[in-house]
Amino acid sequence: MREIKFRARDKVREEFIYSNQFPSMWQFFKELENRGIRHWETDLFTTLPDKNRVEIYEGDILRNDNYPEGSDCQVIFYNAMFVAWDDDNGIGEHLEELNQVSEVIGNIYENPELLEKKCY
Repeated sequence: MREIKFRARDKVREEFIYSNQFPSMWQFFKELENRGIRHWETDLFTTLPDKNRVEIYEGDILRNDNYPEGSDCQVIFYNAMFVAWDDDNGIGEHLEELNQVSEVIGNIYENPELLEKKCY
């Protein structure tokens, strides 16, 4: 069975809270409410690890060993699958084909500068 996990980013405090820290999804979202977090962005876990066994979430930025240095892509959910997306060209490559040769180097919230150069 697929493991469903989220991370929520508190836009005010600029920190992540992970759903696997709580026994249920209800308690996860209740905790956001209890902390007074009213503005958050939620990313879904892709169920895939990178080459270093780091969990990959939507919004993560990947560096792929098979592409030139600085070729970093954003993980998005597109056409019912997770892809490493090149926004400049509107091209995505299926994440299951890349996760074992890529590593998470940041995310779009804390490291947007990493997307200045795109992959492909």
